[in-house]
Formats: sequence, structure tokens, C-alpha cells
Amino acid sequence: MKKGLILGRFQPFHLGHLALIKKIIDDKLSPLICIGSAQKKRTKENPFTKDERRTMIESVLETLDCNYEIYEIPDINNYDLYVSHLENLVPSFDIVYTGNSLVNRLFTEAGHKVITPKMVNREVWEGSSIRLAIMEDGGWEKDVPSSVAKIISNIDLEKIT
Repeated sequence: MKKGLILGRFQPFHLGHLALIKKIIDDKLSPLICIGSAQKKRTKENPFTKDERRTMIESVLETLDCNYEIYEIPDINNYDLYVSHLENLVPSFDIVYTGNSLVNRLFTEAGHKVITPKMVNREVWEGSSIRLAIMEDGGWEKDVPSSVAKIISNIDLEKIT
């Protein structure tokens, strides 16, 4: 089956990510999910570990009728080499799905087909807004799948710098 790649930090996995994965499935592709910045430790910008992010994604995808693969992609801090870096870590894929202009440019320049689906509720379903709401205890649960809300609720984020 053909594969649709989605690359994100998933800090946290939210309903916008879920909509993008559902689009890949609706297009009859298997999601190939790449967790970016996999080496990052707990900070305000990256409060969840790669294992926590993987668990969030798996908790949602196990409820969908699809085959999927998840890969962890560490940063290399070199845009010119990033696509080949990712290609060395994952199996081949057919289409990249992204709403990120940098990811779009890098993969298009590398010769990949890129689809930019219509972003749903982008102002609300955005990682930085959700992270801020989590830190301020501000009603973020409605912006993530319920299984993800449960996972986040069990993580001690008090000591983040």
C-alpha cells in the first residue's frame, strides 16, 4: 500500500494532527508518522519525551482502521541535509502531507509530492497554544483526543524549565 508521510513534533498530538492523519487514510494511504526533534529533553517548548509522544499517537491510531508506522527523527540542524537524513531513517513514501511551509519547501525541492490539506481550526489546534494552556491549566483537553488528554494528565510537568 502507498504511504503518506506526516512529520511533526507532536508536542502534544492534537486534533489537527488527527485530522491530517484521517486525510491520509481517506486518500487510501498508510500513515508514515515521523516524530521530529526526537532527541529533545523536557523543556517548555518540548514538554513531552519521544516515548510519551509515541504513546499519544499509538493511543489514537489503535482506534482507527489503518496500518501505520511511527519513526523517531532526531534533529540535525541542517535544512540542506534534512530530507536525505529522514529518508535514511524511514522506508520509502509516496506523498508528504504538511501544513508547515518549511517542510513543504524542503520536500518539494527534494522532488517529493507534497499535499497541503486545508487546515482545520488552526488557530486553536496549534501546539504552542495547547502547551501554554496545559502549563496554565486552561481547558486544553478539548483540543486533543481523549486518550491523549489522559496520557498528559498522568505526566508530571511541574519541573519543566
